[in-house]
Amino acid sequence: MRRAIGAALAALLLLAAPAQASPQQEATFQDDDLLVYADDAVVTQTLDELRTLGVDRLRISMVWRNIAPGNEEDKKPEGFDATDPGDYPDGAWSRWDRVVTLARERGMDVNFNITTPARDWATGSPARTDIDETYEPDAREFGNFVRAAGRRYDGTGGRPLVTYWSLQNEPNQPGWLTPQYVPQGDQWIEAAPRIYRAMVDQGYAALQATGHGNDTILIGETAPKGVSARGETRAIDALRFIRRVYCLDDNLQVLRGAAAESQGCRADGDLASFGADHPGLFKASGWAHHPYELTFAPNQAPRNPDWATMGNLPALQSMLRRIHLRYGQPLQGDVPLFLTEFGYQSKPDDPLGVTRGQQAAYLNHAEYIAWRNRDVRTLAQFLLRDDDPPAGRTFQSGLRTNAGARKAAWSAYRFPIHVARPTTRRGQLLRVWGLP
Repeated sequence: MRRAIGAALAALLLLAAPAQASPQQEATFQDDDLLVYADDAVVTQTLDELRTLGVDRLRISMVWRNIAPGNEEDKKPEGFDATDPGDYPDGAWSRWDRVVTLARERGMDVNFNITTPARDWATGSPARTDIDETYEPDAREFGNFVRAAGRRYDGTGGRPLVTYWSLQNEPNQPGWLTPQYVPQGDQWIEAAPRIYRAMVDQGYAALQATGHGNDTILIGETAPKGVSARGETRAIDALRFIRRVYCLDDNLQVLRGAAAESQGCRADGDLASFGADHPGLFKASGWAHHPYELTFAPNQAPRNPDWATMGNLPALQSMLRRIHLRYGQPLQGDVPLFLTEFGYQSKPDDPLGVTRGQQAAYLNHAEYIAWRNRDVRTLAQFLLRDDDPPAGRTFQSGLRTNAGARKAAWSAYRFPIHVARPTTRRGQLLRVWGLP
């Protein structure tokens, strides 16, 4: 665990250590290409490097489609028991077994993010074939897959034990879940919150049923921003998405009547019943979020009040707290935040990114912001190595280029330092924050 420096760095350097800072915050890292889909040598080399960088936990995508059996047909394989990990194809779990085992040998642990895309037999049938794998995933089948994963990683019979999970990746983004909106008359109404709520219901119940009730179970994994236009594949703003997941309107009033039914909510707006119907929404260990900004400094608040970036985390925390209070759910302090994906695109790797120097400085500044927030449990870096060029839908947020060269961000991540106020009067202390 990266810990704040406790001594003066020099005569004019002193750590700023506010009382509200989180003393137990983890450093999480994600790079599925290097940790899941690479060969043994690359996985081992990557894990050794991440240990050098001080990483505590790995966020690993457990993509439903890549483990479940099936082809492009809409029919579930005959006789297949989706809740039984032994009924999956030979070797289906081996990549995930490997990363758990090798990470533990190096003192790191994992967060399995169980997510779509899924096999066509577990999704709906859209008019657009390009969204087959994410369209209306069957919540019950999702729960069956989570149950299989829970049984696979229950620590019995020589199997690895995993105690840290998150349910679905970026459900407010069309790359992971569709439809985001559906037409209703001459309007478009949100659909993804309804779908995701059902997936949380089933996934949370599956982990409870497989001996993981005391594990860290995260919900959300939300992307920070949506778009103003609406449609099947138009992303929903983070805070708007969260309100609809909890069956609330834009003023945090409980939806009722036709508005509630369109969101898969109780028409009577019964507050007491909602918590009982959806325990995972209130009993999960915390809300996972991806507070990307990508272009601006991490302390700059977004221009849209329904976006949630590193620059306005208190707005996200305030809304989650108010939601719990709205439903009379017990809460001590704020809902814990797990910032499970973050980074900055750099140029020239991405022409629209920030400079490599800015990338390094912004990552350190973001880590300082997260460290100061007592309710943030982790901050994750995404990626170690840039995706294959050209840029576009790929990510160039690595600490290394795609060719493997270290960027300035590599050293910045290894030993982050941030000067909150870079100027001071002559003879006064210059306060410096850092993590070894």
